[in-house]
Amino acid sequence: MKWSEWQQLSNLSPKEFDCGFCGKGIGTNHGYFHQGSGPSTRIYICTNCGCPTFFDQQGNQHPGPILGRDVKGLPNDIENVYREIREDIKNQCFTSAILLGRKLIMHVAVDVAKAKEGESFVAYIEHLEKSNYIPPNASKLLDYLRKLGNEKNHEIKLGNLVESERILGFIEALLFFIYELGGETDES
Repeated sequence: MKWSEWQQLSNLSPKEFDCGFCGKGIGTNHGYFHQGSGPSTRIYICTNCGCPTFFDQQGNQHPGPILGRDVKGLPNDIENVYREIREDIKNQCFTSAILLGRKLIMHVAVDVAKAKEGESFVAYIEHLEKSNYIPPNASKLLDYLRKLGNEKNHEIKLGNLVESERILGFIEALLFFIYELGGETDES
């Protein structure tokens, strides 16, 4: 899709944002606006992929930018769960992103630390620790993830952006060190 193929585009005040579709940081003034009695809402067209991004009256972006970075060398199931976490945060589905963070740790433990499926979350963490896949001082973050996941799963509490971003940051670093950085030392 090309941005120039949209019809009756307006020149809007320029806006810089990360496109929720292609992930590129762009600046554009091409789009549409609606002005009622309050602040205007706007739809900007990405000049990279041509997809529309909606900004509501509060300035919230829909779809939001995808957080985190791509990590090379991930097995398919781990890559899919990691992508789901990032998409959930982008779409403001914070509780599911937190719960998927726990699930991803389980997948990693089975893949690299040879844990058995069906064990407790604490057992998955222990396998990762005993196999030296947990960086120094990261045990506190894993315990945070465990408690947060328990709270969201067993209590009537919802996740939020701050919690989700913290979990994503830890998971991204863990995946980078295990798969991308670790994969660079493998003999091909």
